[in-house]
Amino acid sequence: MTTKKLAKELGLLRQRSPSTNGSKTLLSNQIFAYLIVIDFESTCWKEKTNYGQEIIEFPAVLLNTSTGEIESEFHTYVQPQERPLLSEFCTELTGIKQMQVEAGIPLQICLSRFNRWLQKMQVEKGLVFPNGQQKSSAPSPSQKPCAFVTWSDWDLGVCLQYECKRKQLHKPDVLNSWIDLRGTYRMFYDKKPKGLNGALQDLGIQFAGREHSGLDDSRNTACLAVRMMRDGCVMKITRSLEKAPSMVKPMFGNTTADSKKEKSKTDKEKNTSNTEKPSSSKIPPKLRQIKSCSEDITKYLETKENSVQSLISPKTLLNVIRGLLMFKSSRTMVKYPITSPA
Repeated sequence: MTTKKLAKELGLLRQRSPSTNGSKTLLSNQIFAYLIVIDFESTCWKEKTNYGQEIIEFPAVLLNTSTGEIESEFHTYVQPQERPLLSEFCTELTGIKQMQVEAGIPLQICLSRFNRWLQKMQVEKGLVFPNGQQKSSAPSPSQKPCAFVTWSDWDLGVCLQYECKRKQLHKPDVLNSWIDLRGTYRMFYDKKPKGLNGALQDLGIQFAGREHSGLDDSRNTACLAVRMMRDGCVMKITRSLEKAPSMVKPMFGNTTADSKKEKSKTDKEKNTSNTEKPSSSKIPPKLRQIKSCSEDITKYLETKENSVQSLISPKTLLNVIRGLLMFKSSRTMVKYPITSPA
């Protein structure tokens, strides 16, 4: 037996703990120094309804990706305003009681307090969140990139998004992008997880606490993220609600659509012009004579400032042309106006 093996058996040789060994791997390849894991609980019903869901538990845990430790937590119960009474199904599923939500705060105040907690973490930890301005430049050494993590897109992409729209509440802009850990898990391990607990069990991790408790779910989701990062998974933003930049119109000239409209208008005018003035080579002699008389009448009407033109109907004009033709052929004066044939 070697001296090293003997020392291990006697407990004289210090062994590296898995967390310390894993932390080096986490630190070396992660984009974000911190992750904030969120898992809302909301009003729900056993039967299918058209009711909008309201958040009743708002938890968030701050995870340090270099150590795998949770460094801070935010948690509060929220009062539902649209459907104040929790269903029996909701209480059994989440474990949240009616008295807890009644002692809670409205979502608007909750978002305000959550925003203050984020600002506090920014000051204490140097957190910076991804946005359009920070994508082009790397953060300074004192800044710690941070992103939100949820299990699926439901929490931030559906639940909070639609509740804020219904209640016309301002949502912090930093909540417009996040990492979907369920989708990331599926891509990284090439396996569809059977819920959060199923994903943990597949990796040999036991769920700690109560399922469908928002705070416990957030902690367990953070634990799963740590394991995935130690396995080599790099956490990246998977979903963003940021609005696409609007198209900038050129300062000079028309846009493509305007050009098409202008071209269509010009072509239409040309076609109309061609219809009204056909080539003389294609007109028979008799019709050419009628055309000549018509042009004479048109010139006469134009000299009268076009005031008479709107009063003369096509039928009357045709009768005048016929009269002129008869005048030219007979060389006699027409005493009575020509009436249209029956």
